[in-house]
Amino acid sequence: MLEGSSAASTAIVVGAVAFVLSLIVVPVVRKIAVRTGVLDNPEQGKMHTGATPYFGGIAIALAALLIPSLSRSWTQEAAFIGLAAILVAVCGLVDDLRNLHPFIRLGIEILAAGLAVHAGARINLFGNWIDVVLTIGWLVVITNSFNLLDNMDGVAGTIATATAGALVIAAILQDQVLVGALAAAVAGGCLGFLIYNWHPATIFMGDAGSLLLGFLLAVVSLKLRWPVAHFNSITAVVLIMFPAVFDTTLVVISRVRAGRPIMVGGTDHTSHRLQRLGLSIRWVAFSLGLLAVACASLGVLVGRGRIHPLVAIIPLVALAAMVFVPLLRMPVYAAGAGRLTRGIDDGPVTHS
Repeated sequence: MLEGSSAASTAIVVGAVAFVLSLIVVPVVRKIAVRTGVLDNPEQGKMHTGATPYFGGIAIALAALLIPSLSRSWTQEAAFIGLAAILVAVCGLVDDLRNLHPFIRLGIEILAAGLAVHAGARINLFGNWIDVVLTIGWLVVITNSFNLLDNMDGVAGTIATATAGALVIAAILQDQVLVGALAAAVAGGCLGFLIYNWHPATIFMGDAGSLLLGFLLAVVSLKLRWPVAHFNSITAVVLIMFPAVFDTTLVVISRVRAGRPIMVGGTDHTSHRLQRLGLSIRWVAFSLGLLAVACASLGVLVGRGRIHPLVAIIPLVALAAMVFVPLLRMPVYAAGAGRLTRGIDDGPVTHS
């Protein structure tokens, strides 16, 4: 499918096929989840009011990994990335079914990150082992950041689609066929899934999907051959992943300040805070999608050398700081109890 094709034509074909495949597979896995009882039931700390099936991540994984792998030019490096992605997806699926111990999940993510580094996805700043450590740390952080983003109908899928779309454009401009194909498969798979995950969602992607998306997007961004200096390329990658980094930072700082365990979920994410300001769930997803488009566009411009990194970073960080402080100060926990307060329509939410 990819032989003799340009990066642009390949990305279009792969993205379209991945979209159709996801569109077809999602209803199938949804029925399987319902029949096997793999459901996310309403409980304290969650906003949905009805039992919702998981397994959406399986459809995304099939679209994101199956379509590009059909090429005869699938390289050894790409095979290592595929293997690493499968490890992450299976880890997420097992976590959806049985709740893996955090250290086991972290170990699998580090192993997958190591495979990605072996496949050439790495930060190049110091030219030694420090780059490897930084790369593995970055891949693990972004993988889990997208897992955290999956907290409201349409949010993670919209941000992932926008991010993947920007990576497709960057790969096309660099004529990287396989990297562009992988990014296009992610974008198409996410878009097909979003048809069913848009509010009110009839299926969730689960950890199998959110962990996979974070991992693949982080790997693709590092595999891109940016025509700029290493520092500029790293800045471009950070800009592309900025929405996920922002939300993770907000949640971690918020929970540390409240004396709550970082790994305990709750309605204290950027999306939940925007909803408390009066935005509907659909508008929250749409707004964060627009933010992802803007940040990813800045990242591509910096990565292409069209604008200086500081011209993009300084205004964005300043704007983010202006938004971050009010969001952080927003009351989302009950005083002294480490509990979430009542949201707009989520009912009383508590955690032990």
